[in-house]
Amino acid sequence: LRGDQGTRWLLDGYPRTAAQAAGLRGQGLVLGKLLSVQIDDDELVRRAVGRRIDPVEHTLYHLEGLGFPAPPDDPEVLARLTQRKDDTEDRVRARLKQYHEGGADLSADFAQAMPVDGPREPADAD
Repeated sequence: LRGDQGTRWLLDGYPRTAAQAAGLRGQGLVLGKLLSVQIDDDELVRRAVGRRIDPVEHTLYHLEGLGFPAPPDDPEVLARLTQRKDDTEDRVRARLKQYHEGGADLSADFAQAMPVDGPREPADAD
């Protein structure tokens, strides 16, 4: 997203609808690149549900080491890990249902649409 004075932003999950995209354009904003993550719903749920946060060290982990490192084998660290409220299976599936029901393909609203292989590990990206 680029504003009048060349300022750039990265919007995560917005716009989600054609009306939202039109609203941004109506304010003089240019929708530059759309990163469209291609991932199976079950894999997305698996990745979200396994995320944990260490509130002391402010470190993100994944219980299976997917996208984030696996937590250390330290009982003290493991005991204090927390899960975001939005990362439960029920909440992730509800968000996915809402996303699929919205069904808007916004790629035409952006100057460039770039598909991203979601299951691919960041270290393996080109």
